[in-house]
Formats: sequence, structure tokens, C-alpha cells
Amino acid sequence: MIQFITRLATNEPHIRCRVGSGPLGPVAQALNQLAGLLETRRLSSVEKFGIEALVEQSQNMMLTADTAERIRFVNFTIPGLTYEQVLGRSITDFLLPEDHERCRAVFRKVIETGVPDSYDVRSYAETGPQWYVVRVGPIRDAGRIVGFTMITTDVTSLKTTQLQLEQTNRELEQSNRELESFASVASHDLQEPLRKIQSFGERLKTVTAGALPPEGQDYLERMQNAATRMRRLIEDLLAFARVTSKAQPFVRVELSTIAHEVVSDLEVAIDQAKATVTVGALPTIEGDPTQMRQLLQNLLSNALKFRSENTAPRISLEASVDKEAGRCELRVQDNGIGFEEKHADKIFNLFQRLHGRGKYEGTGLGLAICRKIAERHGGTIQARSVPGQGATFTIRLPVAQSVAARSSQS
Repeated sequence: MIQFITRLATNEPHIRCRVGSGPLGPVAQALNQLAGLLETRRLSSVEKFGIEALVEQSQNMMLTADTAERIRFVNFTIPGLTYEQVLGRSITDFLLPEDHERCRAVFRKVIETGVPDSYDVRSYAETGPQWYVVRVGPIRDAGRIVGFTMITTDVTSLKTTQLQLEQTNRELEQSNRELESFASVASHDLQEPLRKIQSFGERLKTVTAGALPPEGQDYLERMQNAATRMRRLIEDLLAFARVTSKAQPFVRVELSTIAHEVVSDLEVAIDQAKATVTVGALPTIEGDPTQMRQLLQNLLSNALKFRSENTAPRISLEASVDKEAGRCELRVQDNGIGFEEKHADKIFNLFQRLHGRGKYEGTGLGLAICRKIAERHGGTIQARSVPGQGATFTIRLPVAQSVAARSSQS
């Protein structure tokens, strides 16, 4: 008995005494009545700090509805409507007409399966938040689903950002289509006049061989060189545009195979420069084979071009793989003329040249193409160099593309 009273005094009113037939029976019965009274008071107190308080103070609108989609409870209503004007009405009365079927499909699914679901919806009210995410869950009574709950969350800011992003993506797609259209025009309409200039220039050179004075021959040579440079520029612009407009789906790419094929393609240039090119073990990754070939060819060609005059070029292509991070690192290193470290970012911009055209040919697009290819594959490219001591280009790429990246290329 003393133990019971002690537990009762320490806020355990749910305990009960066993009522016997002895002289203490009435006392035990009285104590049980006291415990019941305390239990009632305790529950009343808990309710003030329980679910009801949470629902009343929640910033989220909470509703319940029966299987006929009639509203049975709401913690607060939309501006201008009383509880009496809301309770008992169909939920669809407070949805925009274009959202009726989509939202009702979610209600039916929850009622039929008992599995919670959600949807986003534009607000019915003209004031207040404009977008909500609504979480729908089942209400069960003795195992039978008798209705569903709805908890709304204001996502206006998030939805506005999403809509702006979608608009930006549409504009980007339009820009890409225009870029592809430009590429088509450039590949035909712009190159045709250049082909004629070069063709007629060659004819003029043949017809007037020995007849033109040195000054005239110099003019003709300059015209031919300008046409050749213009044609290369157009071809490089096309290559830059096609990184996205003519991109191929990602597949497994054996970089070692591609690297050796690139070295074979550059065999003449390598022999002329008396260069040594070494290729280490390279990984297999997911990527666009054509663009991986273009990336390696541009970097190796760059290393051959910017070589020191009195030193035989030594070029190496190596790689390392971080299996835990799922990324690989490719390094193209040379012993060429190098460049000032302050230009390390500038060299990847369009039309950027650190050296005069007279000594080193090119359009200033090769490294810009490399960066665009690396970025399309979810990677990066960086350069480190010391003047007169060569340069190292480092490309970091994911070994496997994400599902989102893979699907965006299909």
C-alpha cells in the first residue's frame, strides 16, 4: 500500500491497487478512484501541450477528408471563408479546374492503396502563398481506410525558382538550336566563298606565274593565307558549336585505345618535331568517344606546337583513378615554352592567344573546345606552367556518369 501511494505521488496515476475483501479493501478502492481522477486531470493537461496545440499553431494548413472527398476538419481556412463555409464541401471546390483530375487521382490512390503520396498545386486563393506541396496520407479505422489527411507546405519561393530555371533552360535550348543553325550555315554558306577565293587564287597564281611583280605575288600570297586562316577559324567554330549540338550519347570509352590512335594520327607531326610521346595506362570511362579523341588530340597537338626551339619535345600522357571518389585525372605534360601562370585561366577562353600568329599558327579555339568537352562530361580542366619549363594540363573527369547526366544526353 505504501509503495502504491509513493508511485501515485510521483506522477504515476495510471497504476491501480488490487482490491481485496479485507479491512483495507475500501482504502484500495478509494485510492483507485483517486488514481482515476488524477489520470483524467493528467490527460487534460497533456492535451493542452499535445497534438491539438501543434495543429492550432502550425503554419501549415492541415485538413482531413472522407472517402467522398468532403472536408471534415481544417485547422485554419483561406482568407474570406469561415469554417462553416469550408467544412462538408468537396476538396475540389478549392482547387483550380485544371488541377481537379490530377489531384483526385492522388486521393484515389491513397484511399485504394493506403500508401501516402503528394502533389504540388497552385493556390486557389488570390492572396497569400501561390504554390503548395500537399502531402496526402490515409486515415484508418479498425484497419479500414475511411478518409485521408492533407498537409500543405508553402513552396512558393522554391517553385518560382524552379519555373525561372525551366524558362532559362528553354531559352538555353533555343540558343543551342540557333547555334546549331549557325553551324549549318557556317559549314556551307560561309565556306563556299572561301573555297572559291582559294580556288581562283590558285588559278591566278598558275596563270600569272612569272608575270606578276614581287609585290603582286606577295599580295596574292597574303590573300591565300587569309582565306586559309578564315577557313580554319570557321572549322574550329563549328567544332566548338558541335560539342553540344552534335554530341553523342555517353558510352564506355577505353582512353588507352583512343590515345594510341591519336598518337598514330599525329605521327607525321611527331616525326617532324623529333618528339617523344609516352602514353601511360589510361582508364575506361563513360563518355563521348569522338569528343574524348578531340580532347586528347587538341592537347597533344598543342604540346607539339608550343615546343622549345633547341630542345626535342618530350610529351607524356598519364592518368590516375580515385576509386572512392569515382573520378579520374588525366595529365598531359610537356617540356615546351610554357607560359606565365597568371594566364592559366585566360588560355581556355575563346580566341585567346598568348603568342603571335606569325610564329605559332592557330585560331585560339583549341583549348576552349577542350574546356567545353570537359564540362560537358561533368569535369574540369586546369593548366600549370613556368615559362621555359613546359606546361601540364590536368583534366578531371567522372569515371561513370550520373543517371541525370546520362539521360540528358539521350
